[in-house]
Amino acid sequence: MNTLIILPTYNEADNIVELLGAIGDLSLNVDICVVDDNSPDGTSKLVSEYQKNSPFGENVHLITRKGKSGRGDAVRAGLYWGLTSKSYNKFVEMDCDFSHHPKYLKTGIDMLDNCDVVLGSRYPDGRIEGWPLIRKILSFCSNILIRALLVWKNADYTNGFRFYNLKSAKRLCSVKQEYKGYIYLSETLAILLKEKFTIESFPIVFVNRVKGKSNTTMAEITNSLKAVFKIAIKFNFGKYETVTDEFSDLSDDSLKC
Repeated sequence: MNTLIILPTYNEADNIVELLGAIGDLSLNVDICVVDDNSPDGTSKLVSEYQKNSPFGENVHLITRKGKSGRGDAVRAGLYWGLTSKSYNKFVEMDCDFSHHPKYLKTGIDMLDNCDVVLGSRYPDGRIEGWPLIRKILSFCSNILIRALLVWKNADYTNGFRFYNLKSAKRLCSVKQEYKGYIYLSETLAILLKEKFTIESFPIVFVNRVKGKSNTTMAEITNSLKAVFKIAIKFNFGKYETVTDEFSDLSDDSLKC
């Protein structure tokens, strides 16, 4: 059995081919699912060409969606595809702009042997390079707020470098999804923490993108901060609704390659 890396993309033509090559060069037992929200810059076309022309291309699957539906929704689509393909027992989500460097992949994948979820974390022992001071302050304060409202032990609720075992991936695809953007990162951790999944982390150096333009807007950041309180209320006083039992029969035995 192997690992599926999910790459949500929107206008990542400047980075996607280089990233696919960098992952392929690691010689890990991984496949990649690129979930592209119909990027107008031709990201999907570049992935298709890579599939045809690169030796590692046979390990790359492409999902091109009709339009931009949010990072969280793209990751969920990748998880769903991986689960229904019945060939993976570990899953990774990461950004496509080299903020999450492929060199950390093996560490996170190996750590999944002893827990349900692994976070490549910027706090408290990692660091951020290339962000303006105001964005560093906003990120740090946002995580302090979420820690105070949910579980203090987890230090980085907003970074999208995540590793999931089979059990946690199945749960995320069976529970109702309230948010589809970046705040889904906090929602997923709230779900997994409330249901007592084991979560570990390791420090990374997060480097701001060099190529391409960030898809994060101030409006999305503002909306995410508002959503944090709704997530906290549900975490502390509510329960998470199961909307499908589709993955209940995907046992470890049924997922053998």
